[in-house]
Parts: sequence; C-alpha cells; structure tokens
Amino acid sequence: MKKRIKARREFVKQSAMTAGMFAFGKFRVFPAVKLAVDKDAINKLKRTFNGSLIVPDDPGYDEARRLFTLNPDTDKHPAIVAQCKGEEDVLRCIDFAHRQQMEVAVRSGNHSFLGWGSCDKGIVIDLSQMMGVAVDPAKRKAQVSTGNTAEEILAATATYGLAPVLGQIGTVGAGLALGGGLGYLSGKYGATCDNLVAARVITADGRSLKTDAVTNEDLFWAIRGGGGNFGVATLIEYQLHPVGEVLTGRFVYPISKAKSVLRHFREFMATAPDELQAACVLMSHHGGELSVQSVYTGNLDEGERLLDSFRKFQTPGQDSVKRISYREIYKPESFGEPDQGDENIACPFSSLKGTYIESLSDDAINLVIECSAQSPSSCGVGFRLDHYVHGQVCRVAPDATAFGLRKAGAIHMTFWVVWKEEAQASA
Repeated sequence: MKKRIKARREFVKQSAMTAGMFAFGKFRVFPAVKLAVDKDAINKLKRTFNGSLIVPDDPGYDEARRLFTLNPDTDKHPAIVAQCKGEEDVLRCIDFAHRQQMEVAVRSGNHSFLGWGSCDKGIVIDLSQMMGVAVDPAKRKAQVSTGNTAEEILAATATYGLAPVLGQIGTVGAGLALGGGLGYLSGKYGATCDNLVAARVITADGRSLKTDAVTNEDLFWAIRGGGGNFGVATLIEYQLHPVGEVLTGRFVYPISKAKSVLRHFREFMATAPDELQAACVLMSHHGGELSVQSVYTGNLDEGERLLDSFRKFQTPGQDSVKRISYREIYKPESFGEPDQGDENIACPFSSLKGTYIESLSDDAINLVIECSAQSPSSCGVGFRLDHYVHGQVCRVAPDATAFGLRKAGAIHMTFWVVWKEEAQASA
C-alpha cells in the first residue's frame, strides 16, 4: 500500500511538471511564450472551428474575457478566447497552442479566485458552451458536459428527485470535483470527487482518455482533488442521490453578537448530524451583520427541532428558514449569491481569497471579527466560514483520492472585498 501511495504521489508530481494543462486552471506550456499570434493561423483555425473564436478586435471580446473576479491581478487579455462546442474544438485548440507556442488557460464555471481561467496573450479554452446532462435514474448516475453549471445540472436531475454533490452556488461549473468539491450534501454523501464515477480527459499531447476506477486508474485518482496539469475534462459522470424538499434559510444577528454566536456555532456543528450543513457569513454592510446559513436534507420535522435548538441560544433578528425544493437553493435569488441590490456589494471590482483551517478556534474567531471591523467605508468586506467538515467526507480514507482536506471540525474560510472605482484597488 505504501508503495502504491508513493507511486500515485509521484504521478501527481510528474503530471504537474509535464502535462501543462488543467481543466479550469492556467499553466505555461512552453518555456518561451510568443507575444504575437499569426493572424493567418487564426483565420485558418476559424475555418475548422465549430464554436466561436473571439480576438481583441471583436465586439464581444471584453465580455468573453471577463472573469468571475475582476481586479488588477485577474484582469487578463488573452490573444484568443475559444468558446468550444465539443471535444474536436478542444483538440484543435491544443494543437494550435502547440504550433503557436501559446500559454493556455481552461475554464468552465469561471470561478477561479486567482484568475486561472484566463491568461495574457495566450489562448483561453472556454468550455461554457459544451452543454448536456444525461440522467440515468435507475442507476442514479448522470453524465455531464463540463460546460454545465450546478443550477443547470440540478434542473435535469431534480425531475427524478436526484442530485449530485455540487458546490454551494448555482453558477459553479461541473468540474469542481477536480479540486475536491464540498457542498450542502458533503456531510451525508462525501466530497464531490468522492462521487465522481468516471470522466473523459483530453491530455496535453492530444489524447482523449476515459478514466475511472479500472481504466487509467492513476489519472482517475489524481483528478479527484489533485488540482492542475492533468488535462481538460470534457465529460464527467456523477453519482446521484435522492434529495427532495429541504429545510433551509438564514438566521441574521447584529455584529455585536458575532463572537458568542460563532462560538456556539462551533459547538453546535461538532455534534451535528450528517444531514446538516451550515455556514457563517460576516458582512460589513448594514453596519455589520452575521448570518448563519443552513441546509438540512434529512427528515424535516427532525430538522425543525434541530434548528429550533439553535434559535433558543440567541434569538435572531431575522429568520428566513423554510421548506423548499433542493433545486431552489441554487437559483440566483437564494442565499448562495451576493445581495446584488446592496450599495456596497453591487460593485464591478472584487478580490477573493480562501484558506483552510483545522479548527474554528477562539483566535480564528477573534481575528475574523477584528478584520471585519476594519472595513473601509469605500468598499464592502465579507468573511464566509464554510464547508464545516464532518460526516461522510471524513470517513473516506485519506489516500482514496488526491483530496486530503478531510479533518473533522475543519472549516474553509473565504474573504472578499468589493469596490467601485479602479483607483481604489491598492487601498
């Protein structure tokens, strides 16, 4: 077993050094990248390309190159944005990048905080037009093209009362399994990558490979949470689970109650059932507030009693908990998306960063509250304490996949700042 683990880790290391590409990442394929692209070569590519090739002179270029987070660090200007229609287009892009010695970025849901979905003067392989969800309700599986988002996938699977383990925002792409993937169902069913049945991956040398537990199994191990440089995932097969109506909503408290509520949240989640997932969000708007957002996917009467016990600790100023279909959570008006109507949030510029901490300690709580209080009046600041790690995701062996962030009681912290004027970026 130790030799096997070592071999797999070496595979990850070597792949990261040599493959040069990743579905939803950005990596330099060549030591010397050209700064100019032959226009005749672009025109030749257009003649065989089924999707859309967008270059800087095209009217839709700025919209096509735009990233989920727009700030000076992520504002890239690729030479080509290639909106692919299928695998043949992806293969043509890879061949073109080799011939032109171009840097390559790949994106789908476009949620990379670091801007890995784009590059300067290179080619962006945009998978967002590669759509399709085929559901097998008998086997509880779905084959998903990686251009689909969580909202679109659930629109197809909810018809059968089924859902895969997805992220927590409807616009997140299908390929989050490649980075691990945690969501509202992770306590009950594990990480997104634990529910990956198979995938089709196009490698940097132009091979289209099927990968699963018995075919190209080391590649299958690596793409389940291993990060970049393994290829462009074009098709993913997910395990589905029965999910119908859920109990969800938020409790909102003034920021003055944040310390006591966060400490209670920590103790509450330490004994929470697998069916409950929750997050805490501190926002600078409205004078500062803390919301506790929860989703319960088990017996709803039991869920009502469970959340009522949280209410009794500290009565929230706002209480929006109700029963809705699981699919409804992923619509833009749900609590998964920022409040675009708020003056401080509806800003064109943003920066997001995240980290993983092994426990929500008093020091971590104090630091988050302290930093939240330092928000300048000219921008909006938020902290999200999310993906509380518990339940099934912790029961998977650490070496079963390349995703290792499985310590019980750990939590993921996201910090973001939004602002209105480009000149405010340095501040």
